[in-house]
Amino acid sequence: MQATSNLQDKLDRILRPGSAASGHANGGKPALIQVLTGGKIREIDHKALEQLIGQAESLLKSFKVSAGDKVLMTSPNCPELAAFILATWRLGAIAVPVDFRLTEGELANVAKSPAISAKIVLVAPALIKDYAALEKNLNSGTGKIALGDIAQLHNFEATVRSAENISDFASLADPALLILTSGTTGTPKGALHDLGSLINNLSELGDMADFHKDLNVLLPVPVSHVLGLEVMLIALLDGSTVVFSEMTIEGIVAANNKFKPEFMVGVPTIYGAFLALPKGAIDLSNAKVLLCGGAPMPASLAEDFHKVFGRRLNNGYGSTESKIIAVNLTGPDQSVGKLVPSAKVKIMGSDGTEQAEGQSGEIVICGSTLMLGYIGQDQATNAVIHDGGYFTGDIGYLKDDYLYISGRAKELIIVAGNKVFPAEVEDVLRANALIKEVAVIGVPHSKLGQIVKAHTVLQPGQWSDSLNSEGEEKKEHRQKLVQQMREYCAQHLKRELRPMEWEFYTCDHALPRTSAGKIDKKQLS
Repeated sequence: MQATSNLQDKLDRILRPGSAASGHANGGKPALIQVLTGGKIREIDHKALEQLIGQAESLLKSFKVSAGDKVLMTSPNCPELAAFILATWRLGAIAVPVDFRLTEGELANVAKSPAISAKIVLVAPALIKDYAALEKNLNSGTGKIALGDIAQLHNFEATVRSAENISDFASLADPALLILTSGTTGTPKGALHDLGSLINNLSELGDMADFHKDLNVLLPVPVSHVLGLEVMLIALLDGSTVVFSEMTIEGIVAANNKFKPEFMVGVPTIYGAFLALPKGAIDLSNAKVLLCGGAPMPASLAEDFHKVFGRRLNNGYGSTESKIIAVNLTGPDQSVGKLVPSAKVKIMGSDGTEQAEGQSGEIVICGSTLMLGYIGQDQATNAVIHDGGYFTGDIGYLKDDYLYISGRAKELIIVAGNKVFPAEVEDVLRANALIKEVAVIGVPHSKLGQIVKAHTVLQPGQWSDSLNSEGEEKKEHRQKLVQQMREYCAQHLKRELRPMEWEFYTCDHALPRTSAGKIDKKQLS
């Protein structure tokens, strides 16, 4: 990890973006651009962003927020949300950005949970149907939790920080960021990170991806998730411009075509949607890096994307527990990339021994990028962090310094003793012209232990329309569809990989998803 003085200098550039140290004392090019509904553009230069951060700090001070307090915030991507995250760190407090799609009940549950016990909840008012009811819910427990409106920061005078007093953290090793990994009902699980390891990780990723002040970065993913948050912070650290688009395909395309970003971040479903656009609808001529994260990138998606657009999708790898640790810019297409300098990976076999290069096993991440732990959940922390590393549950291998991912250990399907990774089957099925989207799971079988089941959303057309028929006609169409898919699988998949059960959905059906945009296979059966 870099020297503390070097990390402090970089923290200064993020927390005082309009200062002389950042190179933007006169404002300069926009730090943040927000594309509003209707296409209206809002630009915030670095000096104006520092003003917003100072105003957010003053608002937090009015609620007596101080070092170690947890500040929970929820909003679609906007300059005010960014300002509150950074203002929280100025005060030495812990930023807890959560998904803006949480219900009011889920939001209150997270804030009141004993491990989190937020000092204040900051919301975008448009998200809240009953502000008074939420405030009452937040204060129905043993502690008092304040409720604030993120737009109210504009009513405060900005707190000004000097280079000698940029933050109230006693040490950069203090907790600074809490990101939820799962569970907004029951007991939430949040990964706690210190500021020093985060700044170091941002610096290494920025160097790896060649971020600089002339870049436009399109960010249509929430900053409440580690992918969106880290990319936004890297851009601020290196003086790039972040474009917050609407999180619809129409909004993403419009923002892309207007600002011609060199760097875009998206989940696989975004890039998949680009493939369905009419020819010429999106202009990617200026794109240098198209980072695909948040969920595993299917190989077939990358191949199709290159065929249609002549552009490479850049895979990456990381987790809420480890931050982003790898990006593939020029390596083999199937790889998730080379590791950042401060991360190391071991591949561990089921017998607990480290595997040789090229051999598969569980990916164990070591180094300073790791979380401090799951807040308030020592048992859960010790289950995944032990023996010097974070046991990811992902299966993969290393070859020529590149990391490859085979799949999730928890998703592994054992058919008559044969290992089946769902991603391998999904890649083949996606290549079929009838299939729009697919999710493969394992289901119990009395003789084989498990069998492969495919949940498939069909492309628009006669087969999708046939699922809307009734009675015997629908049954007959389905039987023909199953037969057609079995014949296809017989040509392209080994016997144990072929789905034995099928579930078909019309083209307008949405498979269940997590807040991070991944297909939620727990809801499929």
